[in-house]
Amino acid sequence: MNSPRAGFFTAITITGFAVSVGLAGCGPQPGAPAAQPSITVRDTAGSTIAPTAPPASTPAPASAPATATAAPASTAAPASQASEPSASPATSSQKTFTFPDGHISFAYPKTWTARTVPPPAGLPGVEVIVADGAGNDLLSLSNGVTAGCAGGPVSRRVFDQMTVHGMTAPDGTKPSFGFAVESVGNVDTYSMGLTDPRSLKQGEGVTSWCNLIPTANGGLFTHVIFNDPAFPNKDAAQAWMATEQYVQLKALLVSLKYL
Repeated sequence: MNSPRAGFFTAITITGFAVSVGLAGCGPQPGAPAAQPSITVRDTAGSTIAPTAPPASTPAPASAPATATAAPASTAAPASQASEPSASPATSSQKTFTFPDGHISFAYPKTWTARTVPPPAGLPGVEVIVADGAGNDLLSLSNGVTAGCAGGPVSRRVFDQMTVHGMTAPDGTKPSFGFAVESVGNVDTYSMGLTDPRSLKQGEGVTSWCNLIPTANGGLFTHVIFNDPAFPNKDAAQAWMATEQYVQLKALLVSLKYL
């Protein structure tokens, strides 16, 4: 089994101290599409992009499953526009995972697996790692974590976003699913998971991504595990959105519910 666990959030703050979390590993992760389709994707500015197909052996996102199958070509929704999952997996092909305390659940493909592990860095709570049928770790979800986000100003471009109606923060806020890239100088960082809608504000000088979702039983962090680097460029990231792997990961994240 490939267990390349990346940190499940970029930075956390515990009792006043900001610390970065990151665990290195080996094996393919989501990033560059595993099987890049021959497609033309239209970006948010309306210009047509013809992605260059990477070698067939190149894995998909953060642990982009090397076996990912490209979905039919589709036109990416404008970054400023919330979108529905491009494909909703049939209920018969899904199974449900519920956290041990019985509060948070999500649906995922029957061929994938979900396992609980101790959270990294000695944090409290429960971490769940979701892997594809080949054993590639794709997604980390941690609940009951007593931490907060720490970050700074970045330039952000949002590729996709959607309100997650099954989750509600104690203050009544609905979290959003998001896929975005943040740039600081010449360094691009890709994030995909659930976040406060404020982390999906586009432009220069916005506050960096925070994937903490407050819940009645502690914070929830969600983090798609990307390769490093995740994508060769922004066009490749947008092209990945047309793959089955992206559709399945998005559907999983949007299905999260607090019971």
